[in-house]
Amino acid sequence: MVNENAQQQFKLHLPGLLTILSENLYTTRKVAIRELLQNAHDSTVRRRVEMREPDYTPRITLRIDQEIGWLTVRDNGFGLNREEIEEYLATIGRSYTREMRDDPSLSWLEDATSLIGQFGLGFLSAFLLASDVIVTSCQMQPDGKPGQTFRFTCANDGHYVVTPVDQGEIGTVVALKVKPEAAYILQEPTLVAAVRQYADFLPVSIFIEGDPAPVNSLTPPWEQADVHSATLDYIRREYKLEPLFVLFLEDANVDLGHDQMVVPLRGFLFIPPSSVASLHEYGDVRVFVRRMFITDRHKTLLPPWARFVQGVIECPDLELTASREDLHENDTLLFVQQAIEMQLLAGLNHLAKTNRTIWQQIVRGHSDVIIGWAIKDNEFFDHVRDIVTFRTSRGRLTLPEYLQSTDKTLYYVTRENGTLQEEVLAESHDIPVIDAKWFSVEPFLRKYAELNHNITVVQVDGEAEYFMRPVSSEPYKHLLAYYQARGIRVQVKAFKPSSMPGIMLYPPDVEFLQETRQALDSGEFPDPIANMVEGYISRRNVSEEDLRGTLSLNASCPLIDQLSEQSTFSNSHTATLDIVYQFARLFAGRTLNSADAVGAYQEIIDGLEALLS
Repeated sequence: MVNENAQQQFKLHLPGLLTILSENLYTTRKVAIRELLQNAHDSTVRRRVEMREPDYTPRITLRIDQEIGWLTVRDNGFGLNREEIEEYLATIGRSYTREMRDDPSLSWLEDATSLIGQFGLGFLSAFLLASDVIVTSCQMQPDGKPGQTFRFTCANDGHYVVTPVDQGEIGTVVALKVKPEAAYILQEPTLVAAVRQYADFLPVSIFIEGDPAPVNSLTPPWEQADVHSATLDYIRREYKLEPLFVLFLEDANVDLGHDQMVVPLRGFLFIPPSSVASLHEYGDVRVFVRRMFITDRHKTLLPPWARFVQGVIECPDLELTASREDLHENDTLLFVQQAIEMQLLAGLNHLAKTNRTIWQQIVRGHSDVIIGWAIKDNEFFDHVRDIVTFRTSRGRLTLPEYLQSTDKTLYYVTRENGTLQEEVLAESHDIPVIDAKWFSVEPFLRKYAELNHNITVVQVDGEAEYFMRPVSSEPYKHLLAYYQARGIRVQVKAFKPSSMPGIMLYPPDVEFLQETRQALDSGEFPDPIANMVEGYISRRNVSEEDLRGTLSLNASCPLIDQLSEQSTFSNSHTATLDIVYQFARLFAGRTLNSADAVGAYQEIIDGLEALLS
C-alpha cells in the first residue's frame, strides 16, 4: 500500500538540466574561456597553498587544433585524484575551491583567499563550446611526485567515464571538441581577445602554444611600480581618451552604526573630458573580483549623481550571481557603494579646493549631467553652482557671468520651439536668456535663487509682454479696425527692437490645449475621459479666439507708425498689413501645421506681388 503522505524525492533529468545550465545561465559562449581559465588558475593556487614550493612557477597554456576542431587548456596546478573528479568535477553545485577558501584551517593563508571558484557550475560552461569534453588530470603527491593519472570523458548527454591512464605530468588538461556553431573560438585573435578580456590581470602566465610571450599582462595598473603612469596608459588604451582627473581607490572603513568594517578596494575612478546627458553620460565601472573580469559598465556601484565618472574596481568581497556575469545585490554591495562614494566625494572636494582649473574643466565638460544630479545633493551643488555653465543666447555662461548682464535676475525659456521671439525681445533689452529646455535646468536655477535671496528667476517663454509697455490705442484705431474686420485679435504695445513690426502672443500651453481641443472635437476620447478633459479646458478659461493668438503691433516701429497715419488703405497698404501679420505668425513658430504655413507663405507672396504691381 502506498503512503500518499510519505516524503518524495525530486527527480532530475540530467541531460535537460545540463542544457539549461550550460546554454541559459550565460549570455555568451565565450564565457566558457573565463571559467576554464578560472579553474586552471585555482588549481595553481591550490598547489601553492598546499605544497608551498619555493621554485614553483604557475603556467596555463592554450592550444588550438583547427583541423580537427579541438581546443585544449593545460595547467601545471595541483591536479585532481579520482575521488575529487567524482566529488567535484562530476557533481553539479559543489566547488572544491569554495570549500578550500572557506576552510578555517587555511584562512591565514593569503593565497587561499585568491581562489576564484564559487558555485561548482563553471565546468558546465564547457558545453557552450563543446559537444565532448575530456579532462586528464594528475595530482601532486605530498612528496612532490605525480600520482595516478585519470581521464574524465563526458558528453552533454549527462554521461561520463573515469578511467586510469598512463602516467602524465602533474596538472590538468581540458580538451574540448568544439561545436560547429562555436568554431569562431578556434580563431587565435578571437581566443586571445577573450583571454585578455577575462584574465588579463590573473597572476598566472597564460600562453598560446608556440608563442613565448604570455597573452595576459598579469599585473593590474594599480599594482605596478609606477601606478599613475600605468593607469593613464590603461585608460588611453582601453577607453581611447585622456582623463581630466584620476582617483585611486583604497581600502575604506564603512560605518555600520554599531561598528565599522573595512572594505578591501582597489582600482581607480576617472573623469572623461566631456559627456552628454542621456546620450554619452557614464556612471559605470568595469568590475574585477580576485583579478578576474566580471562585468563591464556596471551601473550601480557609483552613486547616482556621479554620472560623469567611469572607472575600474577590484574588490574580493563582492558576491557574484551564479553566472558570475553580474553582482549579487546584498549588504556587501551596499558597503562597497558607500566606500566608493565616500572616497569619490573626498577626492572631488579636495580637487575643488586645490586645483580650481581642473575642477572647472570637469564641471564645464559635463554640465548637462552635473546639473541634473547637483539639484539632488546639496554638498555637491555647493561645489558646482558657480562653475557649471548654461546655454544662453550669448553662448555658454556660468551664472555669475550671466548675472553681470542682468539686474540680479535669471531669465530663461523652457519650450523646445517658439521661444525665438521672446529671446529677441529680451536681447533687445540687453538681457541674455538661459536655455532651460533640459529638464533639470529650471530646478537648478530656482535652487540657486533660493540660496541667493537677492536673486529672482523669470520664465520668459509665453511672457513676451514682460518686455512691452502699454500705449494708447487711439492713434492706431484704423489699423486695429482693419485686422479686427479680418477676424484677427490685435493690440498695440511698444517694445524693442524697433525693426520688429509685430509679434504673435499665445496663452501658455497653447499647443497642448489646441491638440486637446481637436482630439475632443474628433471624438478620440471615451466619454468619461472626454468629460474630464473638457472640464480641464474649461477651468483654463481659454477661448477658441485665445488659441488663435493675438497680434501685437509695435508702436516703436517706424513702419507701424507710418501706417497708423492712414485713415484709408490702398492695395499696397493692405498688402503690407497682411505681410506683417503672416510674418508674425511664422516668426512665433507656434500652432501652425504644414497647411497653415503654406497658406501664410502664399499670402506673403501675394502681398509682395501686390506691392510690385
